[in-house]
Amino acid sequence: MDDAPMYIGRIWPHPRRFPRRLRHWWRLAAVVTALGVLVPVGLIGVPWLKDRLSCGWQPWWGVWEQGGECVGLGDGPYAFGRPELTSVMGKIAQQNEAAADGSCAKDTKAVTVGALMTLTSAEGGGRVLHQLEGIVAGQASANANKAECVHPIRLRVAHMGADEQAAVETAELLAEDGVVAVVGMGLSLQQTADAARVLAQHRIPMMGNVITAEGFDGNGSQQDNPDFRRCNPSHTYKNGIGQGYFSRVAYRNAVQIEQLAKYLEPSKKTLKFVMTPITMDDPYTCTTLPLVHARFGSKSRPLQEVKFDSGDSATVKQSAQRICASAGPVSVFYAARASHLAQFLKSIADQSDRGQCQFTSITVVSTSDAARMRAKEVDPNLEQQRVAALGTPTFLDGTVRLVYTPLADPDLLPKNGGMAVLRQSFATLGFDLTHLTSGWAIAGFDGMAAVAGAVNTLTAREPVTSSRVNTALGGFVRGGAAVAGASGNITFDNYGNRDDSVPSVVRLCPVKGAEPHTVKVHPAETPCGSP
Repeated sequence: MDDAPMYIGRIWPHPRRFPRRLRHWWRLAAVVTALGVLVPVGLIGVPWLKDRLSCGWQPWWGVWEQGGECVGLGDGPYAFGRPELTSVMGKIAQQNEAAADGSCAKDTKAVTVGALMTLTSAEGGGRVLHQLEGIVAGQASANANKAECVHPIRLRVAHMGADEQAAVETAELLAEDGVVAVVGMGLSLQQTADAARVLAQHRIPMMGNVITAEGFDGNGSQQDNPDFRRCNPSHTYKNGIGQGYFSRVAYRNAVQIEQLAKYLEPSKKTLKFVMTPITMDDPYTCTTLPLVHARFGSKSRPLQEVKFDSGDSATVKQSAQRICASAGPVSVFYAARASHLAQFLKSIADQSDRGQCQFTSITVVSTSDAARMRAKEVDPNLEQQRVAALGTPTFLDGTVRLVYTPLADPDLLPKNGGMAVLRQSFATLGFDLTHLTSGWAIAGFDGMAAVAGAVNTLTAREPVTSSRVNTALGGFVRGGAAVAGASGNITFDNYGNRDDSVPSVVRLCPVKGAEPHTVKVHPAETPCGSP
């Protein structure tokens, strides 16, 4: 029997005779090559496949698990495993199906707009759903307006989760998907800046709905003289974001603080304290705090920072005890995310009810995130805190007061015009009208209205490209065209900031056994009374 080099399964060459021809090695080479390719691919591919299949049999090339949640793209009815989103994602699926080519004007193609959001953000709470409903209502309104609709709009939701890498990946997927614009854009976080960088590289215009922090515009908010020294030095928003492709319908924090100052100064309510978290990783806080010090403090009378640990709720109560020790009327600036605001207000009110406070009254002032007190929480513990805070006797009788600058407030806006359109769209879609109170649904509607308005400036014969949509958005300026939003006729400055108006200053009016309402307190103060 010939013992040619075909030993061990006819793959390995004969061990006692070194093969001198290449053909004697080909089977072994093929096996080694296959193992070299397939084993690493398998090691990489199995986790990749697991991450995608763990989110169900969706279009799993666009939805995957990251950081313990399902992220990626969806156009309904898939709701990323979130029961509270089932209804709104179902409406998106229905509207996308109805937005067929030629449904607005003959021979026109439907376009796709992305909605980039953090659907599970603890900092957004129940308002995240409100914002998405507002966006969907904006889509419905734009497509139903036969007098103005030229290009029907389809919506693609991109959930970027809490992971910064997922923000980049979902932004890339939106760009590859051919969206002509993106609304939402998440919160005032570094992941928003990361996503904006990706979309700007693809020349895709972005419309921020609820982003208010300094730096999140075309020039790093230089007009406000921001101070980023307490922010994370690795964050990039201090240089601006979007490279000329980013705008926002939300009022930036510097504008809000200026309106709060105009309320406080004539009323002689001198700020003494500023409530702030210990850590400064959050752009919303780290960019606001220096503005508060600069506007309300001085060398002779600096503001006292009362700090709490956002990871330890007991420290919020400790901070309230320190403020309680001040006599007379006291004003406090709450410069933090509102996820701890209810607990702070309840701690102050409880100690006051027990006679443990020396102040005669306390006014807590804050920026737009304080409107969270009007939104039902997804987290049962946070909702319990919110309801309890609103029901304390000293809050109800006005000894403890909350004053803030909302993004938009349905209690103050005209009943006709854009708000009437939004309310009608909400009713038609079957959305809960109480979801309008936090202002996020209004901001979502306004962001979509801006993009839809830009899209529909392009004629039926023009191809709709992202660059052309961005140019059209640049036409919404003072003295020119304006966006017919629910919160008013919206225009933007050269850096993408809203400049048509300033935010209102409102007082939250708790009502025993019912949800609170608001009254305007600047330039003239209105008593709470009845809603």
